[in-house]
Amino acid sequence: MNPGTYLIAKKEAQFGIGPPIGIKGEAYAEANAFCAGNAKQAETVTYQETGAHVGRMAAVSLEFKCVDK
Repeated sequence: MNPGTYLIAKKEAQFGIGPPIGIKGEAYAEANAFCAGNAKQAETVTYQETGAHVGRMAAVSLEFKCVDK
């Protein structure tokens, strides 16, 4: 990524169709935990999600940077 920006991408097989609610929360929790190690907080640069559908896993992509609290 660009200097000072980071990416978390996750996929999840879920029952049925719908948005990737579970992994969205996980991605944001991981971003905040990463930044907290430097006494900062995560700020979203871009966020993309793909809902689960027949034959397709739910997915999220979170690009973030760490900023002062």
